[in-house]
Amino acid sequence: MHSQGPTGETTRYNKAPENKGILARIDMATPDRRFQRLLKDLRPVFAEHQFLRQGQNFVIESPECWGVVNFQRSLYSVPGETSFTVNAGVASKKILSFCGEPANKAPRHYCCHWESRIGQLIPGNLDRWWTLSDERSHENITPELKDRIVRLVIPVVRGHLSEDGILRLWEGNNPGLFEYPRLKYKSILLAERGELKSLPQIFERIREICGSSLARAGAEEHIARMKRRYCLSIQ
Repeated sequence: MHSQGPTGETTRYNKAPENKGILARIDMATPDRRFQRLLKDLRPVFAEHQFLRQGQNFVIESPECWGVVNFQRSLYSVPGETSFTVNAGVASKKILSFCGEPANKAPRHYCCHWESRIGQLIPGNLDRWWTLSDERSHENITPELKDRIVRLVIPVVRGHLSEDGILRLWEGNNPGLFEYPRLKYKSILLAERGELKSLPQIFERIREICGSSLARAGAEEHIARMKRRYCLSIQ
């Protein structure tokens, strides 16, 4: 049975009418064990594309970037069930270093410089969640999830594991972040690449966005830091 919530789409499959034999033993598994089993079943799919599992994440590294695919569990799952969604992210090592973050390990998905929920990669752009409740739900969810990951998630991450790739993502139909943090990261990356001519226009737009909001002080601090670090004479 499919149901749609106010913020997106959730798939829930009814429990089997009979729980006998091995199915009954499997269905006695805790929600955490069902979830871990799903990640284990997905591991070969990611491994085929050079992703390594790290907890609830599958990560991949290039000389310039980290790619992260995260399986996020809902805090509001009903007892006996696990609802989850999938996040995809790409992070620039140069931006990580600038921000004082380690560049030699994958960041958390929400610290990536481009990030998207899987629902934003599916036509309709709905927030997409799945619910594991028993063996039948696992059997129904796994093939669908494998298909979505292979067709949508892995290509967008692997296809943009470079500085040029992140820049393309920021300019595309799914820029992944709100405009201010996106422009902040873009200014850092361009400066680190020595492309300083674009910075005045970016700083101007940052000031327009922040205006008199609470973010203004942080924006001005970022601009001042950039000027000091890269010896910029622009206003």
